[in-house]
Amino acid sequence: MGNQPIKMDTGNKVLLFIASLALLGTVLFLVSHLAGWLGGMQVSQPDTVSDERVAQRIAPIGQVVSGQVDSAEEAADLSPGDLYSNVCAACHDAGVSGAPIKDDTDEWSNRLNDKGLDTLFANSINGIGAMPARGGDSSLSDEQMRDVVAYMLDEAGVDHDYEGSDNGNGNGDTAAEDAAGGEEPVATTETGEAAAEEEAAAVAAIAVEDGDAERGQSRYNTCVACHGAQGQGTPVFPKLAGRDAEYIADKLVRYRAGETVGDQTALMAPNAANLSDEDIADLAVYVATFED
Repeated sequence: MGNQPIKMDTGNKVLLFIASLALLGTVLFLVSHLAGWLGGMQVSQPDTVSDERVAQRIAPIGQVVSGQVDSAEEAADLSPGDLYSNVCAACHDAGVSGAPIKDDTDEWSNRLNDKGLDTLFANSINGIGAMPARGGDSSLSDEQMRDVVAYMLDEAGVDHDYEGSDNGNGNGDTAAEDAAGGEEPVATTETGEAAAEEEAAAVAAIAVEDGDAERGQSRYNTCVACHGAQGQGTPVFPKLAGRDAEYIADKLVRYRAGETVGDQTALMAPNAANLSDEDIADLAVYVATFED
């Protein structure tokens, strides 16, 4: 049998024609919508006025200017609370070496009653116990130190008669001058050489190579409040990270001997006084592990 053509009656031809028209209409509809969508995607040319307005809106409010800063002038602009945070908080927030905690009402009340406000001021200016003069920041004035003491008393809720540096009576200046007590005697060359030899011998006695970092880490717990967990230091206390073991051992030996090493000697000397040679070696080795 040969292939015979499919015969379509009139009804089927009409249906096919309608279906073709419907398909064509659908295609035309989709094409028109696609053209409209593509037209909406065109990027308009930038508006110069609009760009200027955007630049003004996102411009920074202030500018950073770098340069040398006078520490005394900078400190003069700080409030007592700022001075406390920068200089005093490292010890008075945690009670390091017996320092009265800022908001300890009973402790501050007892000190004020026992010693009097003038003595508290003089101690802050001249130093007392483990606290160095002016908290270790020599740029602070007597008036600023009085203000900081008054601030701590206020934080502890202890009443006092001090009304601010404008009403200071100047006792701090007199106390500081009295504490100076005149010029220190100049050591003779012979005495200086003997002291240097004694110090060199004391440093040489420290067997740094035998130090134990694990024991040193335990000893370092008392140093964290001032020098930081990784020896990063604070605005007042120096950075230790990056120092070698010999440097640390040398400083600790000098502090232990009571030698004046720097502004923090009054704080460091009592802490180093009871360290053995082994303790110093352990601390030196541990601190030397801090990366700069």
